Amino acid sequence: MIAALTFDDISSTYLTSSKLKWIMDVIDDLDIPCTFFVVPDDNMLSASEEFKLCLERAMSSKHELSLHGYMHRKNEFGVFYPIPLPIPLPSLQRQREQIMKGKKRLIDSVGVSPKGFRAPYYLHNSNTTKALASLGFTYDSSATVFKTTHCSSFRIQWLRNCRPFMTNGVMEIPVTGDYTYNLEGYGSKDSLKVALRDFELMKRSNGIFVINNHPNCFRDREAQFLRVLLKKLSGEATFQKLADVAKTLSESFSSIKG
Repeated sequence: MIAALTFDDISSTYLTSSKLKWIMDVIDDLDIPCTFFVVPDDNMLSASEEFKLCLERAMSSKHELSLHGYMHRKNEFGVFYPIPLPIPLPSLQRQREQIMKGKKRLIDSVGVSPKGFRAPYYLHNSNTTKALASLGFTYDSSATVFKTTHCSSFRIQWLRNCRPFMTNGVMEIPVTGDYTYNLEGYGSKDSLKVALRDFELMKRSNGIFVINNHPNCFRDREAQFLRVLLKKLSGEATFQKLADVAKTLSESFSSIKG
């Protein structure tokens, strides 16, 4: 079964160079490809050379750098409502401008033209994928299997999409869970049970098992949790960068249509 490991909030605003380097060391030790979602805010161009070298190291290690908004504001690409409403806010033009600025900032700072996107707080709408398609992005990973996607054993089913789907010409690859988020509060054993249960759900649904992580709550305990989870999934899960997953899925969708 195809799986993917991702990290949000990769930014010099939220991360020190030493913390990013440690995360890179952990990923290298896991020996699987990873997709890092970068926030190219105003601090990106002035980030330390060490921070930029870590991002370059990710690319040279065959990981992926994708875009995570522009300034990481809650209503940058979508607005949360207690019930789903067909109100496409913010506007297509506004979102396109933000995504274009973020893409240019990544190109200017580390020479990477991202193919993937994830909206801050997962908040997005139909205009988001329209804007992404117009700017050459191949996939989005802002949808989630559950709300919240964090590790509580009580999972709210909110327009649950287990399988990837095409929307406005962009491949949507939903996030399955944030199992290392507040791991101390949920407990490693309970979080592991939830992760393995979700893995089986995705396998039955022909989905992609997408594990997300947040650097601000990723420490030794969380790293050890990932090691244990990956060992449990050994022989069953094949980890890929999301760009590679999207490419394979797009080819598959095209062959079905053909």
